[in-house]
Amino acid sequence: MHSESVVAAQHYLTYLLVIFLVGTLGGKLAGKLRLPDVVVFILTGIVLGPSLLGAVDIPASSTVNQLILLFGACFIIFHGGMITEFSVLKQVWRTISLLSVTGVLITALIAAAAAYYVFGVSFLTALLLGSILASTDPAALVPIFQKFPIRRRVAQTVISESAFTDATGAIMATVVFGLLTAEGAISGGAVIGEFLLLALGGMVVGVITGGIAAFLISENDRGLLREFTPMVVVITVLGAYLLAEKVHASGFMAVFVAGLMIGNAGSLKLTILPKEEHAAHQFMDAVGLKLRMLIFILLGSQVDFSVLRQYGLPALLVVLVFMLIARPVTVLASLLPDRRAGWSRSEVLFFFWTRETGVIAAALAGMAAGAGLAEGKLISAVVFVAILLTLLIQAGTTPWVAKKLGLLEADNGSGPKEEKGA
Repeated sequence: MHSESVVAAQHYLTYLLVIFLVGTLGGKLAGKLRLPDVVVFILTGIVLGPSLLGAVDIPASSTVNQLILLFGACFIIFHGGMITEFSVLKQVWRTISLLSVTGVLITALIAAAAAYYVFGVSFLTALLLGSILASTDPAALVPIFQKFPIRRRVAQTVISESAFTDATGAIMATVVFGLLTAEGAISGGAVIGEFLLLALGGMVVGVITGGIAAFLISENDRGLLREFTPMVVVITVLGAYLLAEKVHASGFMAVFVAGLMIGNAGSLKLTILPKEEHAAHQFMDAVGLKLRMLIFILLGSQVDFSVLRQYGLPALLVVLVFMLIARPVTVLASLLPDRRAGWSRSEVLFFFWTRETGVIAAALAGMAAGAGLAEGKLISAVVFVAILLTLLIQAGTTPWVAKKLGLLEADNGSGPKEEKGA
């Protein structure tokens, strides 16, 4: 006879077995079909979920689901920081700053306006949805840029944008959610102050935790934990997030900056040996794949078809506004002012199209639904449609669009000559 807790644990282990087994096969299929694996994971989750086969049934409000979403989001944002190079940031920091701050605000406001008029919800609810949609998806973008030789500064800028917008979008969603659940009126100054406190506090925590971790795995007499580099990564992710949240700062910003510190240890006069660096990236890739499986299969399994029937067509309209209006306006407002970068017309058009929604939006939507928000199901439905459309249509055609725009470089690193600025 097993206790009730043991039986429950066995149920969850069964769900994990099914997710990893079917997810692995789905990832293989995605490679054969040349599709982003997260699209296959979502579709797999729908089939496995309670609405069809019932092989996976983990409620959005459960502690297990929230744990997976939180750790998965932190780990993926951390990885985004690790692959962001200071050298590229120095060249295009104005563009990235505008995309990740002003751009997030523009995207959120346009998407919120569409949701406000289409669904008739309160503006704060619509703004929460827009804030969730404002985060891009490094988990989908990085594999594409690793596989296809897209012009280096373009690829690095898109990856950097996705990493920064994950953090700033998550902060904005946190602030808006706080406004939704707060009692009484809150001034605009208080909102701005809260945003700055979350962002700057997260940066400070990230610099401290990332700097310590980089020192401990570096090539020096006090690099005590070089041989435990993967575990140092996990400890840093958890430590940065929890410490930041403890001091009421942004845990997401903290883990991103911590990853940035480790990924650019050389700029801090610290040398991480190639062996340890390779171990860290190999570990991040392997764990990141498992987390993508968990998050997106769970997201698919939690899709409520009755909610989709109710909100599906309006959600499609909001997502089309998000893709075809919000993104181009955001890009033009962010790239054109950066005269120093001298973005070409083809590069600007590529930015128009490269705008995937994925892991972070899924995690934030899941957390909103799990928190018992009245419009949680509506938000989940819109986010699901956005993820499916942007990943299937945009991510699936990104290499083709890059080729048509002349942004694919030769294997030797020489690419087409830069065009004159747009």
